[in-house]
Amino acid sequence: IAAIFAKTGVAAKDNAPIFQGVSLAVEGINSQGGLLGQQLEVIELDNSSNSIGSKKAALKAVELDVVAIIGAAWSSHSLAIAPVLQQRQIPMISPISTNPKVTLIGNFIFRVCFTDPFQGRVMAQFAYRDLKARTAIILTNVNSDFSIGLAEFFEKSFIQSGGKVLWEGEYKEKSVDFSTVLKKVRLLQPDVVFVPGYIKDSAFLIKHARTMEIGSIFLGGDGWSGDQMYKYGGKAIEGSYYSQHWHSKVPFPRSQQLQASYRIKYGKGIIPGFLPSGYDAVMVLADAIRRAQSLDHEKIRATLAATKNFQGATGTITFDENGDPVNKDAVVLKFANGTSVFVKTIKP
Repeated sequence: IAAIFAKTGVAAKDNAPIFQGVSLAVEGINSQGGLLGQQLEVIELDNSSNSIGSKKAALKAVELDVVAIIGAAWSSHSLAIAPVLQQRQIPMISPISTNPKVTLIGNFIFRVCFTDPFQGRVMAQFAYRDLKARTAIILTNVNSDFSIGLAEFFEKSFIQSGGKVLWEGEYKEKSVDFSTVLKKVRLLQPDVVFVPGYIKDSAFLIKHARTMEIGSIFLGGDGWSGDQMYKYGGKAIEGSYYSQHWHSKVPFPRSQQLQASYRIKYGKGIIPGFLPSGYDAVMVLADAIRRAQSLDHEKIRATLAATKNFQGATGTITFDENGDPVNKDAVVLKFANGTSVFVKTIKP
């Protein structure tokens, strides 16, 4: 199989734990005899953190005649590789691409994570019900399909809940000066500011906001994963909330098994947030290959599509007609005391 994620560029640190999750799954499978009497091999392909690199990596995977692809992570990267793999009829499973358009590309495209309509609703309802927020501002990265889509779903749900969106601001990827949009935030003083960005831009934005004495609560999506937010934002990010696919406190048995395997291999206790999603993508593929009793692409696709009640580290996976998991939980986390603290699990 091929694993297509970023090894270089802006997404590399964000994507690294997914490679680890893939690796842990493969090692576990091979230690128990592999698949169909063969050892499972992973070819790691770098997408260079952009859409062009993603498409090149997908074409390379096709050339290598792999059984299936695990990837990509960022939605914009998955949107670049999915058409290539759908055309060649090679199964693809994304661990964390949440944009709904990804799996609509075709019947060979799957994901093991929740989607942005649900994630947007989770954070909007959490803001309204739990934080008692009544006013919001949304700041969107206009260069990101993920950010644009998630902003739209948050806005719709926040308004439906009874809240008011005071303003929608925009910024460009790799921005370092957010003063223009933040002046408007300071003027309007919303209860919450929703920033559906990735780690670096979001952390810099929040840090900048705190220097301008903006006191609103900042909210984000699963693009905020991990300690990297602290690296770029420091203590400024404390008190902010975000949605995520997994936390060490989730009650699933396979999650406990994965944490034990991780400690044995890496000698440390805290699993990076996206690692279990990479692990689950491989495990659900392996389950489908076993049921297919074949390495034929179409037979694997058919058994993937028929997956029901697969017990993963991130929860139970049953695919719907689009290749999306049905009723996947989300967890809400808070940055506090230098780490991500579990707040609650929210069900669809």
